[in-house]
Amino acid sequence: MYIVDRVGGGDSFGGGLIYALLNGKSTQDAVEFAVAASCLKHTIEGDYNMVSVDEVEKLAAGNGSGRIQR
Repeated sequence: MYIVDRVGGGDSFGGGLIYALLNGKSTQDAVEFAVAASCLKHTIEGDYNMVSVDEVEKLAAGNGSGRIQR
């Protein structure tokens, strides 16, 4: 992966953390989900994170191959 646009990375982290905690993830899993959401946002131009929950969960689970599957 490479950085396309840094705008919205912090918002994606915050949103990912809130989503994960509200959906019953443990604290560690919630942080990993939030980091993955933020990382994926950096690969998208603009301020809106256009990734799915499935994409975030795959990256958080360790699929860091660098290939984004859409």
